[in-house]
Amino acid sequence: MRVAMLNLTAGGLSGGYRKYLHRVVPMLRAEGTVKELLVALPPGHEQQPGIDGDVWSWRPGEHVRGYPALRDRVRAWKPDVVFIPAARYIDCHAPTLIMVQNMLPMLPATFRDGFRSWLKLRVDARLAKQSTSSATRIIAVSNYVQNYLVQQWAVPARSVGVVYHGVDVATPIHSPSSHASLPVGPFLFTAGSLYTYRGLEDAIRALSLTKTPVKLVIAGEGSAGYRAQMVALTQSLGVSNRVLWLGQVDATLMTVAYQQCVAFLMTSRVEACPNIALEAMASGARCISTSCAPMPEFFAQQALYYSADDFVALAGHIDTVINTPLENAAQYRLDVQQRAGTFTWEHTLRGVVRELNATLQDAS
Repeated sequence: MRVAMLNLTAGGLSGGYRKYLHRVVPMLRAEGTVKELLVALPPGHEQQPGIDGDVWSWRPGEHVRGYPALRDRVRAWKPDVVFIPAARYIDCHAPTLIMVQNMLPMLPATFRDGFRSWLKLRVDARLAKQSTSSATRIIAVSNYVQNYLVQQWAVPARSVGVVYHGVDVATPIHSPSSHASLPVGPFLFTAGSLYTYRGLEDAIRALSLTKTPVKLVIAGEGSAGYRAQMVALTQSLGVSNRVLWLGQVDATLMTVAYQQCVAFLMTSRVEACPNIALEAMASGARCISTSCAPMPEFFAQQALYYSADDFVALAGHIDTVINTPLENAAQYRLDVQQRAGTFTWEHTLRGVVRELNATLQDAS
C-alpha cells in the first residue's frame, strides 16, 4: 500500500506531535503492509531526527488556502491512502484517514485566554467538524474522543477506530545537573499548555490548604493572560513563594520532575489522549487527577481522583500522599509503570495499520 502521511499544521509541530512522528514514521516505513510512505511536514521542519526517505513540504502560508500545491503534488503521486494525523482534510483523490487528537477546540467558547485564542479555537473546531464529515475514516485517540464524535457530531460509529498513543517507560535519572532548577524539598508537579482548560486554579487553591508547606512546580507555556490570572491568584492566596513557574522544559527535566515529585497533579478539564498522564505513569509518579473524561480511561486504578473545582478534596489527597509514605515504593513504581506499559508504540503501529487497511476497505 502507498501511503501519503500529510502532517497538515499551520506551520509548527508540538513536542507531542514530534514524538508521535519520531516513533511512528520509522515503524511504518519498516512495516510490511506499507510498501511506500510519503511524509509531508511543515516548512522548516523537514529535517526531523529519524524521519528520512521521501519527505515533502509546502510553501509558507499555503495552509490558509487549503494546501493547493501540496494537494496537486500528492494527487500526482497517486497514493492508495492519505493519512492525516490531525483533524484536517484535503481532497487528494484517494481514501483519507484522519486523526482527532485535540479536544480543546470542542470546549465551550471562552475569552479567558484572549480573543486570538478564542478565534483560533473556533476556526479549528469548524475545520475539525468539516474534516470528520469528509474523511473516509477517523482515528480517535481515546474512547472518550470516539464517543464525542459519535454522540455530538453524529459520525457513524463504524467509521471511527480507537488507537491510543504510546509512551516509553522512563529510566531513572540521577545526574544533579539535570534537576538544578527544581526546588529542594518535597514538591508537587504539573505540566502542560497554560490555558483555561488546564484548571491550574485547583492546584493553586489546594496548595493554600495543604497542611504541609509543599511547593508546586508548573511546567509549560501558553496563554499569557491565563498565566497572569494564575500568578495573581497565587499572590491573593499568599502562596506565590511556593509556586515555581518553569516555562517550557526539555524531556530530561520533565522526567526528573516526574520521578522526584511527591505527586503529579492532572488538573485538566478535558484531554484527548493525555500524553503527560502517560509520561507521569511511565516515570513511576504518584498521580492525583480530576475525574473528568478521559483521565480514568488512562490512569485506571493508578491515580487518586477528585471532581474538577473541588480544590478541598484535592488538598486532602495531597496531604494523604505526603503523609502516607509508601512502604514499598519500588512495587508502586513497578505497578504504575506496568499500567503505562499497556500503551506501547507497537500497539499504536498495529492500530494505525489496521485503520489504514480499514480505510481502503471502506472506500471499496
